[in-house]
Amino acid sequence: MAGNFVHTLLAYQPHFRSGRHDLAPYARNYLTGLLGLNVRKNIGRIDERSAKSNYQGMQQFISDSPWDSSTVMQQIARDANALLGGQSDTALYLDETSFVKKGEASVGVQRQYCGRLGKLENCQVGVFACLGQGNRVALVDFKLFLPASWAQDPARCRKAKIPEAERVHRTKAELALEMVRQARAAGLSHQWIGGDEIYGNNRPLTDALDDLGEVFLMDINRNHSLWDRDPLGEVPPTVAGRGRPPTRRAAHPLAQRRSAAEWAAGSFATGGRMMTLRDSTRGALTAKLWAMPVWQWEPTDRRARRRWLVVRQEQDGTFKYSLSNAAQQVGWERLGYMQAQRYWIERAFQDAKSELGMADYEVRGWPGWHHHIALVCLALLFTVQERVALAEQLPLLTVRDLVELLEIHLPRRKHNLAEVWTAMEQRHIARQKAIDSARKKQQGDPANNPP
Repeated sequence: MAGNFVHTLLAYQPHFRSGRHDLAPYARNYLTGLLGLNVRKNIGRIDERSAKSNYQGMQQFISDSPWDSSTVMQQIARDANALLGGQSDTALYLDETSFVKKGEASVGVQRQYCGRLGKLENCQVGVFACLGQGNRVALVDFKLFLPASWAQDPARCRKAKIPEAERVHRTKAELALEMVRQARAAGLSHQWIGGDEIYGNNRPLTDALDDLGEVFLMDINRNHSLWDRDPLGEVPPTVAGRGRPPTRRAAHPLAQRRSAAEWAAGSFATGGRMMTLRDSTRGALTAKLWAMPVWQWEPTDRRARRRWLVVRQEQDGTFKYSLSNAAQQVGWERLGYMQAQRYWIERAFQDAKSELGMADYEVRGWPGWHHHIALVCLALLFTVQERVALAEQLPLLTVRDLVELLEIHLPRRKHNLAEVWTAMEQRHIARQKAIDSARKKQQGDPANNPP
C-alpha cells in the first residue's frame, strides 16, 4: 500500500515543479496529511504530522506556489478514466458542494444557498464533475463558483489573486457544461451524465447536452412543465385588421401540458413497478418506479424535445422526479438504475470531507483553494485505486479503512497494525451482518416477492 502511494507520487511529480525547485516533497507531505487521521487537516496540523516539513514552506506551497492545479486535474481525469471509464455503467455526475466560511475575504464567499446546511449561509461553492462506475467514483474536475458581486469588484479579485481570465461570473450550469466539454475533449468515456435539480431544471444546459450528443438523466422539481406528446403546431394564420401577423407557433390541439407531479398523480399508483435499482450496504435497493415519454417545448423553441419522465417513490413516501433524453427503447430498469447512481457523487463528497480534509482548508486566495482541492481529488483517486485493487480480498473496504491503514504504513503514524486490522475486521463483520439482515427482510417481504 505504501509502495502504491510512492508510485502515485512519482507519477505526479512532474506537476510539482517551479522553475528549478522541486516541490514534490511538499506534495508528499500534504497528501500524507490528507490521508492521515488528523481531526483537522489544515496546513498547521499536516505540518505537525509530517517528518520533513516546515510550516512556512508548506504554506507557500499551498497558498502561493505557481504549480498548476489544472494539469494535476487533467492527469487525475486520465487516470480515473483508465480505471473506471468505458463501461456500460460509467457515468459523469455533475454536482456542487459548499464550504461554510466566516468573513468576506475567502475567494468567492458570500451569503448564498448552502446545500450542506440546506439554507442560506456565508459560504463558498464549488461545482464538480465526478466519473463513476458503480460505487467507485473519482472527482475529475472542479470550478469555483464566482458570484457576480466578486466579478464586478476588481480590487477584491486582485486581493484574492484571481487570474484576470477568471474574473467572470458564470452560472453553475455554465460551469458544468464547460466541464462536460472538457471531459469529452480529454477523452473521458462515460455513457450518461447525471445531476440534481439545479442542473436538470436548467433548459439551456440540458438542451446543450442534447445537442452535443450526450445522454443525461437529471432530477427536476415536481412543478416542471411537460407535454404528453409532440406539441409542435403551426403558426396561426394572419387575421385581417388584428395587428401584426403572428410569429409564434401554436400548441398541437390534442397535446396536454401538466407538471411532472400531475402526470405522476394520474398513473403512478396503477402503472408503477417495484424494481431493484442498485446494491447498497443494506442489500438491494428496491423502489416503485414509473416512467412515461414526454416532450419539452415552449412557443419560442424551434422544435420540441422528446424526454423520459422518471418518477420514483422514496421510502418515506416522497417522490423523486427526473428527466432524461435516453433513447425511446431504453427500459425502465435502465432508467431506474441511472437515476439511483447519482448517490455516489454525494458519497464521494462525504468521504472527501469527513476523511480527506476537503473542507478543512484555511486559505483565502484563488491559488490556495485550487491547490488544496486538487490534492484532495488526488488523495481520493488513490483510495479508489486501492479499493479496486483490493476488491477481491476486501470487498467492503472503505475510505475510512484505508485512512486507518495508511496511518500505519505512511510516516509518523501512531497505531500498530494489529489494532487497525482488528477494528477493521469488526466493522466488516458488522457491515456483512447488516447486509445479510436486509436481504432476509427483503426475501420475507411479500412486496418484494410478487407472485
